[in-house]
Amino acid sequence: MRCNGRPLGVLAAVTKGLFILWAVPGQGGRPLQPPTLQQIQALVRHMAEDAQELFTFYEENQGLAINHLCRTNHPPEWLRGPVAGSRGLRGLQGTMARMSQALQDITRHQRDLNPPGAEILRRLASTHLKVRGLLSNLKGFFPAPSPDPGRRRRPRPGPTAPTKVFQQKLQGCRILWSYARFMAKLNAQLEARSHRARREKQRSRRGSRLPARS
Repeated sequence: MRCNGRPLGVLAAVTKGLFILWAVPGQGGRPLQPPTLQQIQALVRHMAEDAQELFTFYEENQGLAINHLCRTNHPPEWLRGPVAGSRGLRGLQGTMARMSQALQDITRHQRDLNPPGAEILRRLASTHLKVRGLLSNLKGFFPAPSPDPGRRRRPRPGPTAPTKVFQQKLQGCRILWSYARFMAKLNAQLEARSHRARREKQRSRRGSRLPARS
């Protein structure tokens, strides 16, 4: 059997590998081995697909597909970008931390509207697991200096939750739309950077094989 043109066995193996990378904790909740850039790229690629699927489901499930109400061109400031390069990946930690909090807020609201085990709650929980997993792996990829025990950062206050149910649904939907666009752009940037690195490596190999001139 095949799914979207890919053998199911390959999809299962990839999913299992990514799940192990997310879920196996090391000291301090981090992976046992620091992740590679290729592994982070694989996570981002998978998360970009997941983010689009979650948004599409949420938009339909909440009855917000009419007139594309959710598809805003003004994302939250923390979901603008992203910036390619190592600095951009380092800054991605803050974005994933904020997204983790946003997903918790959306899930809390949906728990008031749906019975336990509802599909929308399952999908939100799955996406939240992936966001936390990427955040954990980014921390492993960019080890932070030991924090000063005498200094603690106060968490940034999240956006004030709207009081009306429709406004809460719409705000959550717009965040998921902005998140899906953010991950799609990030995935495209990482893929482009990977292609450039491969081309440069191939040029370097061809140059090293050229015979020396006398």
